[in-house]
Parts: sequence; structure tokens; C-alpha cells
Amino acid sequence: MLRPVGRLSAGLGRLGRFGIQKGIQPPVRAPWNRNEARARAFAGRASRSSREAGKPAQETQAEQPSEAQEAAKEEPKAQLTDGPPPGLMVLPLLRKPAFPCFKQTLQVSEPEVIEILKTYRSKGQEYIGGFLVKGTAGSEPPKVYGSSEPSGLRRDAGKVESVSQLEEIGTVLQVLDITPFTNSGGGQITVMPKYRVRRTGTLSQTTPHIALPVVRHKTLEPVQATGDGAETSAALAALLKKVINASSLLKEQHEQVFQHFDMNDPVKVADLAAGLSTADRGELQAVLEEQDLKAKIDKVTKLLHRDQDMLKLQSEVKCKVEEKVMKEQKQKILMDQMRQIQKELGIEKDEKQTLTTQFRDALKEKEVPEEVQKVIDTEISKLNSLEPSSPEFNVCRTYLEWLTCLPWGKFTSENRDIKKAESILDEDHYGLEDVKERILEHIAVSFLKDSTQGKIMCLVGPPGVGKTSVGKSVAHALGRKFYRFSVGGMNDVVEIKGHRRTYVGAMPGKLIQCLKSTECSNPVVLIDEIDKLGRDMRGDPSSALLEVLDPEQNSSFRDHYLDVPVDLSNILFLSTANVLDTIPGPLLDRMEIIRLAGYVYEEKLAIASKYLIPQTEEQSGIGTERLNLQEEALQKMIKDYAREAGVRNLRQLLEKVSRKVALDLVRKKKSADVDQAPATISLENLSTYIGQPLHMSERLYIGTPPGVVMGLAWTANGGATLYVEARGRLPCGRVQGGMASLKAESVQNGQKSNGSGHMQVTGQLGSVMSESSSISLTYARLFMRELDPENSFLDAANIHLHVPEGATPKDGPSAGVTMTSALLSCALERSLKADVAMTGELTLMGKVLKVGGIKEKVIAARREGVKTLVLPRQNEAEYLEIKEYLRAGLTAHFVDHFDDVYSLIFDASEVPRLPGPSRGLPVISVEPPAAVEDQAVKEKESEMPETPEPTDTGSLKIPTPLPGMPGQRSEVPSSLAKSSQV
Repeated sequence: MLRPVGRLSAGLGRLGRFGIQKGIQPPVRAPWNRNEARARAFAGRASRSSREAGKPAQETQAEQPSEAQEAAKEEPKAQLTDGPPPGLMVLPLLRKPAFPCFKQTLQVSEPEVIEILKTYRSKGQEYIGGFLVKGTAGSEPPKVYGSSEPSGLRRDAGKVESVSQLEEIGTVLQVLDITPFTNSGGGQITVMPKYRVRRTGTLSQTTPHIALPVVRHKTLEPVQATGDGAETSAALAALLKKVINASSLLKEQHEQVFQHFDMNDPVKVADLAAGLSTADRGELQAVLEEQDLKAKIDKVTKLLHRDQDMLKLQSEVKCKVEEKVMKEQKQKILMDQMRQIQKELGIEKDEKQTLTTQFRDALKEKEVPEEVQKVIDTEISKLNSLEPSSPEFNVCRTYLEWLTCLPWGKFTSENRDIKKAESILDEDHYGLEDVKERILEHIAVSFLKDSTQGKIMCLVGPPGVGKTSVGKSVAHALGRKFYRFSVGGMNDVVEIKGHRRTYVGAMPGKLIQCLKSTECSNPVVLIDEIDKLGRDMRGDPSSALLEVLDPEQNSSFRDHYLDVPVDLSNILFLSTANVLDTIPGPLLDRMEIIRLAGYVYEEKLAIASKYLIPQTEEQSGIGTERLNLQEEALQKMIKDYAREAGVRNLRQLLEKVSRKVALDLVRKKKSADVDQAPATISLENLSTYIGQPLHMSERLYIGTPPGVVMGLAWTANGGATLYVEARGRLPCGRVQGGMASLKAESVQNGQKSNGSGHMQVTGQLGSVMSESSSISLTYARLFMRELDPENSFLDAANIHLHVPEGATPKDGPSAGVTMTSALLSCALERSLKADVAMTGELTLMGKVLKVGGIKEKVIAARREGVKTLVLPRQNEAEYLEIKEYLRAGLTAHFVDHFDDVYSLIFDASEVPRLPGPSRGLPVISVEPPAAVEDQAVKEKESEMPETPEPTDTGSLKIPTPLPGMPGQRSEVPSSLAKSSQV
């Protein structure tokens, strides 16, 4: 037999001896040696039970017979006692106190507690103490010392670290049954509370090896009933009956409760009611400790009323839930019956047949290609073979929905009335003759071929000129449906060609979605911001667009999701871009380029009067009668605030004026009920509405000094004038060029320079423009030696060439002629003729080559009041294609060699003559169009108000440009991200 050793043996031995001395034994007295043997057996069994918790089951079972035999040898069989001993073993209660005469079943999760209670009961002791663990009322019981609670097990009793954690007043419990759990530790204890006791002392505390403490106790006097006890118990019993009947859990035990309890005893009724209550632990403990019957009944009555209200609320919620569930069940049963009846009558088919019928009906009026029809038939057969609960069923169903919803062979009737289309385009947009003419050509071809056609056009121009809005007008004029999607920043190919069906949540690309949305095969599709396509590891969308925008390939476009050929050849594709440099070459080659150069001053006046002002008045709510915008204020707004190529900033300025007028009207209307006079916007108060002018004239000089030449540049926002400044300093200190030229001899001591001078270039110029400056210096030196061999300024001087607006990046070859002219003007110390601007690329042999952006540059020159243009001879055709009203007041000279440039820009009487005839082709001069015969100009003038202080230019009355000051900002601000191309 195993004996407890060490601390465990000593501790249990002390407990056994202490219990014997204090009377932990049956009432029948026995010899001392027999009691000692009984204590030893009790201690030994408790020790072994705690150690054998971790032993294998077979070893434990093998040892049990020997232990029982040895215990039988040491003492005779124990007899059950008739009452509790003075030293009472305590079972801590965790959830609620135990009330006398109220039988309870307690669940314990600690196996050592079950073992010690079984051992204690086997020794003849069936009475223990039940004391509630202290804690905050209404909270969950605290985690006790040594707890190993399994998940999901209710803990009614358990271990505590110290007796001080227990309440002072508890109940003596008679252990009726102990049932250990087979699947988990712990067990179930059935107890019958007898009477109340008070804890007066501690005999032994809880230790890691002893699960339950032993305390001294004192029996409390029972609560005495008063004279009106019968009435009180009857009232309390009636209330308790209501609570029990309201509870679905206690209702079944109603008869048993009232049969086994004395309902005439108010004390027992109060204890019964408190035992059935679901109140907080602290309130129940207060009822248990109460000695006064009246106070006890008052507390119990309050608890019962609270439980009654809670049960009533639960009953209402339960009734509502049951009613809802019954209604849903009834509806489901009726629907199932109706479905079964319809199926028997042949009225309704199953889900698969319904879907198949829907897909077949969707294709009845469509001309489905043979290849697509085969795929649809295969998928329908596959759908019928799948179960509706299968994941593949929904994938197949979604695929068929996309295949059957596309407009196979469906086209909208196209407008073939040229006059109607032209009137629609003119009504929606002012100007844009190139776009309008191209759309009318498309309508004419469709009329002659008697069929709808698709095309790919690209509208290129600065922001705000109407590229995006013109798409809707084109669709309106053609009578087609319109669809727009932007590709700016797009870097995923699946946006164009769709996902493959193997992915979860796969969808077709934008073009298939377009066909589904428009429900026709010939819409107008606007691909916006095509010059801002992205590219990363997910693919290159520009390469995916090659198939879409290729007329030879898009007739059999295959989306990754559909994987069937789709005809896109009847779609009219319009794309928009600000620049062509960022569009890949193969993609650009597939599009027809239509350039929108922007609007001049007169066009902006007409657009503002006809479109922008009425729109802003309507959107702001002020109406046409509450705003009076004078013509002078509108003209100043265009010239000094909105000088960009488009009209977007002009619209924003007009909206700003309208908002401020609306605010003033609302403020005045609240202060006075009389109608207010319309707000007048004039030159005097314009700055109070939109602030100070953002732009002045780009002309830095009223008259260009020596070494300064006006050039022309192209930017992403349209054309702009660009000055080139050149100054030089000889080793002797002599400075030439600019407004501070010093008079001195060009030869020192009779010796010519040996070409030791150099040139510095500033203005944030790009590599191409820097190379142009080197070419210009080389050719200017050679040209100057031929022109005046005695003038060696360019060879000897340290030259500084600067292009203003240094914060704006500039690049391009077309400033070669301008730089060479500035260097010659500096060397000759002679200014150019007034109001002359030029552009052109220069070679080392003096040839002037073709440049781009002629229309934008011409508009910029006209805006700044330039009268004479020097352009490359190869750009003559582009210049003549510009509308005559845009060329009004301009004289253009087209040259092939720099010899002719020199003759045109300098006064022949002030500079040396050329040593021989010009080495280029004859100069072609285009005079301004006549103002009287030009019918187009008359039409433009009839739509526009006259401008103040007109200057006769031979074609149109254009406003006199405002004089510029040195250092003023140009139209191309320093913060512009795009670089200028000159």
C-alpha cells in the first residue's frame, strides 16, 4: 500500500489528527486506536487519489482492491453520521447561495474536488458546508485557484485560494449523490441544503494538495414567523405561482414544487422563491443572511417582481419570434404546395428548363454567328447536366447570360441627313471645323455605301478645347448611342480584354460591357486620355488596344472571358489626347489624327456669349435677368485672365462670378423683401469678383533691342511666343547686345580675334535645343565673316544666350533661326523690324527646315499683335490650311535659306548687304486676306461683339495688344509640367 510521504503525509496526517481531536467522527464512540486508524486511512486515500489522477487507468484499477482490503483491515466499515461535525469541510459556491430545503445539483470541474468529496463521504460524513464566493454582484464567478475548467461546462462550485474569499454565512449541505463525468474531469453533486450556519474560524486552508478547506461553524437561529405569517405566505406564494407559470422551464415542475413544499410557512416560501430567482448573487446572499422575516419577504418580493417583468419581456420576444417563424414556415409550405400543383398541371418547369427557355428567347431576334451559336448550345447542354447546387452551375449560368445579352447583329439606324447633322454639330460646339467636316464626310460615305461603318479617330489638342464633349455631339449627330471610358492611368490588360473564366469573379473587358450597356453593335465609343496609358508588370494596355483599334483585326475581337469572336468593326472609335509623344508608334499609326489647336480671342468671345454664360446662369440659379456682364468686362476677362488655348478656365471664371452674384442676391433678399436690381459686372468691379489679372501680355518688349528676337513655340496648352536674348563681352570689356550696348572698335591694336570666344546658354534648355544653339553660333560666325569680314565680335566675345521663363523646360529644334538672328543682331548692334516673329530649324549650311505646330504658333503670334511671320518654306501648305479669319492681319514669308531671313528681318539701310544673291529658293509671301471679300470673316464678326480700340489688320478688327513689361509672366507658367517645344 502506498503511504503519503514528506509534506503531503505530514499535512494530511495533521488534518486527520486535528479532525479526530475536534470530533470529525461518527457519533458512536470507538477506541482511540480505531479512530487513529480511520484518520490514517482517510489521509492515505486522499493522498493516493490526488497522486493517481495522472496514472494510467490500468495501474489505478490494479491498486484499488489492495487499498480497499488494507483499509478494511485497519478499521471496521464506517457508519453514516446523523449531523454535521463541529469541523465542517467547505464546498465554495460560485454562482448563487444555497437556500434551505431547496434541492440543488452542482457541477464541479475540478476532479480533485470530486475525489476528496467521495473519500469524505465514504468515511461516513455526508454533511459539508456551502458558502458563496465573494464577488461583484451580477458578475461572472472569478477564476479560482487551480481551476482546470473544460470549455462549455457550467461551474457551480469549485476551489478557492483562501477561506477569506468566502461569505460569512452559508448553508449546511447534505450530499445525496456524487456522479463523476466520464468524458472530462469533474462531476456532478446533488445536495440538499439543511439550515444556515455562520463561519467562525478556520481549521485548515486550501493547499495545492488539499482541494477543500475545513472551518469552524455556528448554527444560526431560524427566522421566526410573525402573527400575519399565513397572509404573508399566501401573497408570496401567489406571486411565486405567477412567476413559475410564466417560465417555460419551471412550468413543468409547478405541481412538484407546490406538492413537496409547505406553502403555509412564510420562511420556507421565501427561501423557495429566492432559490428559484435569477437575481444577482449579492442580492440572493442578502436574502440568505436576513434574520428579520418582514425584511426578508420584502427583498424576495422585489426579486420576484423583477423576474416577472423579465419573464414577461422574454415571453413577448418569444411570441414574436415564433409568430415570424410560423409565418415563414406557412409561406414555405404553401409555396411548395403551389409549386407542386403547378408542376402537376404542367404550368411551371424546373429551374434548368426556365433558364434554358430564357436564354433561347434572348437569341430569337438576334443574328448570332455560327461559331458563337455552337458555344451557346454546348454551354446550355452543360448547364442541364449540372446540379443547381454545384459551383460550376453558377459559372456556366453567368457565362451564358453574357453570351446571350450581347447585341448580335443589332444596329441603330444612323442619321444620313447631312444638314441635320451639321446643325446639331454647330449647335453643340463653336468652331472645330476639322472635326465637323470629318464627321460629315463619314455620314456621306455611309449614305453612298448604304451601310454603317466604324472608324478610329484621335482628337489631339490642349486641355479645354472640347475634345471629350465633342464625342457626345458626334454620337448625337450620327444618331448612335454613346459610351465613354477613360484609360488614363490604366495599367491592367484585363480592363480591355477581360479576365479568364478560371478566376473567381471574372468579368469581360470594357468593350464587351459597352456592347451590353448600349445594346447595339455600332455605338460611338470615346476612349479618353489615351496618351496617359500606364504600363507595369500586369501588362501593357496600349498593346491590347492594337487589336481593338485595328480595322483589319477588330472584326474578330476575342475577349478573354467570352473567348468567342466579336465584331467591333462597326463601332466609331474616338480617342482624345493632349500630346502624341507618349502614344506608342504602332498604336498611333492605327488612328486618324485630327488636331484641335485651340480658340483665338474672337472665338472665345463667341463661345462665352453663346454657350458659357447661359449655362453658368442656369446652373447657378441666378437666371438671365439678374446678371449683366458688360462686353468690356468679358473682353478683359478673356485677355487678362483666360489666355489658355481652351475655354475651361474661362468657364470657371464665369462660374465664380455667378456664385458671388448668387451670394449677394441671397444676402440682400433676406435683408429686404423688394426685388433687387441685376448685378452689373464692369471693368471697375471685375477684380472684386475674380481677383487680379493672372496674365498680362507675353510681349516683354515694346520694341526689341539689339540681340533680342521673338520666336514662336508650341506647348501642351497651345502656342506661345518665346524670346531669345543674346549679349556678348569682348576681352577688352566691350559689351554688345541688349539696351546697354557700348560703342567701341571691334578690333584691338589692329589685330583680329583668333576665335577664342565661347558661348554660355541658359533658360533650362533641352539637349536638342542646346545643340541648336551650337549650330546657330557656328553658322552665325561663318555668315558674319561673309557679311562683314572686319566684324569679329562673334569670334572673340564671350556670348551669353538666354531664353526667358527659366523655370519652364524647353526643347526642340525650331529655335535655330531665332537664335541665329539674335546672335547677328547682337554682333551688328541693330534691332529687328517691329512686330516680327519667326520659327524654323537651321542647318550648318543655312537651310531652313520644316517645323511642327504651325497653327498653334500662328494663333499665338496673332494674339500678341505680330504682323510679320518668317516661316519655313515647307510649312506653306499647313499655313494655308488655317482658316482665313485666323490669318487676318498676318503677313507670312516662307523662306528656304537664312539669306532670305536676313533680308526680311533687318532694315537694308542699317545693315551690310549680302555679298551675293540668296542661296535659297525664291521667297513666298502670303498677304493678309481681304476684309471685304472674306465671307467667313463676316460670319464670324456677325456672331461676336466688337472689341474696344480696334486696329485695322486687313481682315478682322482685332484688339490692340496690351503693352508688356520686362519680367512679366507669359502664358506658359513656370509651374507647367509639360515642356515647351520651340
